[in-house]
Amino acid sequence: MKAPSKDQFIPGIEHDSKPQKGFTGRLGASGRSSGWWKLRTLELLRIEAGLHDWTGMECGCSWPGGRNSAEHIPAALIELLEGDPKELGSEWVEGHAFIQSNLMEPAVATALLALAALAGRPSVGVRQRLLWMLGVLASGEQDDVAEACLDVARQAVWLFYGELAAFETVGASAEAYDLLLLMDEQADRLAAYHRLYGAKLPPDLR
Repeated sequence: MKAPSKDQFIPGIEHDSKPQKGFTGRLGASGRSSGWWKLRTLELLRIEAGLHDWTGMECGCSWPGGRNSAEHIPAALIELLEGDPKELGSEWVEGHAFIQSNLMEPAVATALLALAALAGRPSVGVRQRLLWMLGVLASGEQDDVAEACLDVARQAVWLFYGELAAFETVGASAEAYDLLLLMDEQADRLAAYHRLYGAKLPPDLR
């Protein structure tokens, strides 16, 4: 993938090592660091976002006779996570990286962006939505693109097993399980996990 040029500007993304405005790591009212995971997640996102030529990708929100580039995808995710959300909507990705089950040009780069966010260990509600999104990308109708997205997910297989075993919420564990089901090479290992954790999963996954 072509990296953006040095002077290319993507809203919400920094391509150098300067401190990000507004992220000081100070303690919030609860007494814990207001950015203990946010700082890490946002930095990982900015690094990954800077590795892809988003302006060169045609976004799913384009229309006949009008081309929209995809730089608003990482910018929107960064902006959402700057708000320290407990949950994450899909408006930043749905209609952009995919439309229903149809995968758009930014799909693979968006899958990598989701992995970067998951590596920062955001709140469980955010992780659940990111896992769901990865599942959508890895099972889309365009087989070659879907397989490329699944290959991206394979890079983080132990994150998914960790989510499954943690059972912070049934929803997050179920999304991780669904994603692992797409990986044929994980069948034996997933069956072993299922014997231990299957009773806690939703009825359709038991």
